[in-house]
Amino acid sequence: MNQRERNRIRRAINVLLTQRAVLLERLEEINENLRRVPRGSRARRELLAARESIREAIRLNTVAIRLLRSVL
Repeated sequence: MNQRERNRIRRAINVLLTQRAVLLERLEEINENLRRVPRGSRARRELLAARESIREAIRLNTVAIRLLRSVL
């Protein structure tokens, strides 16, 4: 692997770390909103679904970062 490829992988890792920070911030906002939304409401179900998809995105993001780091 040459230096150019290593730099591309490092940039990809940095993008993934930025994405992770954004996802974690959004997850925090959803958790705050869940405290205010009544149980059983449609809005709550939508927030719960969004929270679950963001958690999955964070999990996949973590896997991608780990794999890219293992290549370096």
